[in-house]
Amino acid sequence: MAPLLPSNIAPYPVVANIDFAEGPIFDDRGNLFFVNYLRKGTLGKMTPDGTVSVFCETGGRVNGLKIDSAGYVIGADAGGKRILRIHPDDASIEVLTDNFQGSPYLSPNDVCLDLAGNIYFSDPSDETPDAPIGSVYRLGRLGKDRKVTQLVTGLRYPNGLAVSPNQKQLIVAETMTDRILAYGFLADGSLGEERILYQFPNSSVDGIMFDEYDRLWVARWLNETVDVITLEGELVAEVPAGGAKVTNLCFWGKSVYVTVAGRHSIHRLDVGVAGKPYTS
Repeated sequence: MAPLLPSNIAPYPVVANIDFAEGPIFDDRGNLFFVNYLRKGTLGKMTPDGTVSVFCETGGRVNGLKIDSAGYVIGADAGGKRILRIHPDDASIEVLTDNFQGSPYLSPNDVCLDLAGNIYFSDPSDETPDAPIGSVYRLGRLGKDRKVTQLVTGLRYPNGLAVSPNQKQLIVAETMTDRILAYGFLADGSLGEERILYQFPNSSVDGIMFDEYDRLWVARWLNETVDVITLEGELVAEVPAGGAKVTNLCFWGKSVYVTVAGRHSIHRLDVGVAGKPYTS
């Protein structure tokens, strides 16, 4: 059974001077990567001793980040309309995909991985409620199948996404509707019917990640919180993030690190639970 979260969680600033704070993620050595340090278009890096520096210039404008099983940084480059793989030591950049069937992507926003090594990414742009055009894609695991598959389209600004811990569902944060969507994987890897996992009453939803108890942590853009829901659709906590424009989050140890764009910073929340591994 999942424990109750502490009642007195206070946001603790750990990184400042981020132009637009997004995409926090740790590698297994304790390095924290994030985007737009000092200026848009960079990746920043904080080492375990607290040293913060520009890790690389991306040549685009990256949002979401994850670390793959080999330790490379995977990034959704909205500015460059592509998905990147960045070497953890020399910061060399490989473009994994920049089009689907010959057409450029709209504005890749966030990424997640499954335990098999497949990469999933959201691709929103200038959707309106009457003209939803956002999509989610899967890039086959590297070294095996580099095929890109469009899993779902017609979404109203798909944003954060995660594969459920049992690998049976794809969870998508749909920003324009303030809701979390769930799709079951079918036997051929395609998605089944959409269902609403949770409908929030106000704006909005952004990055998401699972904790060790299979609860989904949701960055709540203007609600100034990180909210926690179960896969049964129950809201169990609202944790103050320390400012508005809460964009994304990740785990390290028993803490959540959350990007707060309204404060140009990353805050640590000592929540007493760890994240669920998303790579094997």
